[in-house]
Amino acid sequence: MKQFTRQKGNASTTELNLDFGAAKVARVLEPGDYRLRIESARVIQKNQNVLVALDLIEAESGGRIDGRPLWIDGPNAGTGQIAMENQHRIAQLLAIARLPTEGNVGTLIPQLTGLEFDARLVLAIDSRSGRTYNAIAEIYVEDAP
Repeated sequence: MKQFTRQKGNASTTELNLDFGAAKVARVLEPGDYRLRIESARVIQKNQNVLVALDLIEAESGGRIDGRPLWIDGPNAGTGQIAMENQHRIAQLLAIARLPTEGNVGTLIPQLTGLEFDARLVLAIDSRSGRTYNAIAEIYVEDAP
């Protein structure tokens, strides 16, 4: 059994130095075609669900894009099209990166970091929070082998 122990120390938060002006908050872009770069790519496991989080940057402006992780697997993945469509998008990105489209997710996904690709973004609404975010509607794969 793990025990929680509170760290004790004399460090004051007033000694913390941050550059608040350097923070790049993700924003929602107008629907349209964009050149995107994957700043980081990672796999998230939440309960029995597997999601792929892509930190996307709009290549021209360098701005971060407000998106949501892509659900790719879980107990209900076969009941609808969402997981299948997201798997297809990931397969397209892997093909553009000239990586295998099957294998260990934890090994493949981080290799997408740095990949640039063209895509059409749309607006979507998170049904739980009501927040608007960008979703990838289409990935242009003319660069794929």
